[in-house]
Amino acid sequence: MVDSAVAEPLGADDPQEIGSFNIIGLLGVGGMGEVYLGASDKGYAAVKRVRSRLVSHERFEREVGILYRVPAGVGPRVLASDSTAERPWFASEYVPGLTVDEAVRLRGPLPAEALWLLLAEAATHLSSVHALGIVHRDVKPGNVMLVRDGVKLIDFGIARAADQARLTKSGGSYGTQGFSAPEQQAGDADVDAPADVYSLGALVLYAASGRTPGVVPDAEPLRAVDDGLAAVIGSCLAASPGARPTAGEVAKAARAHLPVPPPSWPSEVMSRIASRLAFAATPVGKLETVPPPDLDADPTPETAPPSTAVPRHPRKRLILTAAVIALGAVAAFVLVPSIARHNGAAHPSDSASADAGFAAGAPRKPSSSPSRSPSPTAESGRPTPRVPAGTHTTLPPRASGARSPSGPVATAASSAAATRVTSSSIRGISGKDDPAQVKGSEADTSWVGNDAACSAWLDDNGSGELAGVLNTSLNQSCNAELHRNDGIAYTFHASWGAAKTNSISNVGHTMWICVWNASDRSDEQCSAHFAMNGDTPFKE
Repeated sequence: MVDSAVAEPLGADDPQEIGSFNIIGLLGVGGMGEVYLGASDKGYAAVKRVRSRLVSHERFEREVGILYRVPAGVGPRVLASDSTAERPWFASEYVPGLTVDEAVRLRGPLPAEALWLLLAEAATHLSSVHALGIVHRDVKPGNVMLVRDGVKLIDFGIARAADQARLTKSGGSYGTQGFSAPEQQAGDADVDAPADVYSLGALVLYAASGRTPGVVPDAEPLRAVDDGLAAVIGSCLAASPGARPTAGEVAKAARAHLPVPPPSWPSEVMSRIASRLAFAATPVGKLETVPPPDLDADPTPETAPPSTAVPRHPRKRLILTAAVIALGAVAAFVLVPSIARHNGAAHPSDSASADAGFAAGAPRKPSSSPSRSPSPTAESGRPTPRVPAGTHTTLPPRASGARSPSGPVATAASSAAATRVTSSSIRGISGKDDPAQVKGSEADTSWVGNDAACSAWLDDNGSGELAGVLNTSLNQSCNAELHRNDGIAYTFHASWGAAKTNSISNVGHTMWICVWNASDRSDEQCSAHFAMNGDTPFKE
């Protein structure tokens, strides 16, 4: 069973699968959607599904694009996303920990040494993202995680990168009341890194008192805790952005107050982190979950004579095993704990964006039925139908005059497991530098100088299996679609770096890959078809 401190049981309206992730619990509900606990054969993931009527396609693409650019170690890594689904979603890895909000509710205000540690770690991470031209714009207790060896930043839903157009219009405030800088509250168009520094100061005030700062935060009460800390936080809360220190300067000042070795979080917090580490270490195949209730069940079960009486709809425990979880190359995930969403000004977790992590026990709101892709139909002039990104489908083999290679033709029964496609993000690589590339399989969109905006190709693992690779350049958001002539079609996405599917058998089939700019499919390009001669791919 998933511990109730980790995730709530699924309800009748919750999905059981999103993309290639089996959904095994509800982590929380935010203003813009839900976050679920997902599982693959490699571990656990947070799957954030947004409400498209509240989150525009542009905003969703911005958030995912920025997440791919966040430096390693600063926040959870993006594992997969699908902006074309009826309910767009993305999955990120989990790291065991508690949000600042949850930690304060667990044990009360944090002691001075923990406040210095929080300030140093969070400021260091903010300095890293600021160096890349990224501004978080929603630093608050629900978006900073305390982990065993530091902190993680989550929920970049309203973040902005320097090379992106404005997400919000001037004249309207955004961020979270009590934690957003004066310039954010005023709706200024050019909110930059100093706004994150202000929010960090307000965050530490909250951690020191358990109370949401007012419109004009006052650092003076901190002097009773630590006079030096009050001075640093006071400078962060300066009304003028230009009067605030940089995140790097704050980090340097905070580290000067930390002992060597640095302190750990309070014992109550570390104990909760340890329990979540234990959960994260539980192999998915050994985890029992309870399926959602059957709405068709008769609330008054029929009974038979006492010797044979059984419920009409017996509830069975579903044991997730590797056999029912997608075969994939998704990187190992670690659990990130969640944060409950509260009502009332005293609880700073509320915001206009859904957090990337929530605590079990968060009030449930009615959620819509799980998104389902429309039934695929053949498209004139296209080799196979398009399916939503991050999804897979099996279609009847299409009629084709193309020659079939020699060798056994895989049947649906024999290849069912092999045709379950998943993908994961990888470091960017050009086709010419990929030793596994099937030569002649690369497809490219428009070229600018020596770079194609989006490139895709096939990789060969030497055993009769091929994978699809998608690489981005010029900060483009790209989609690719891996095809096999028996109807397998898998669409995947990358906004920064690259993504690669797992390898699937091509024996008895032909495979190819198509690529296009995510914002305009008119530039779509497809590779040649490749069959197998033994374990060697060749162009048809």
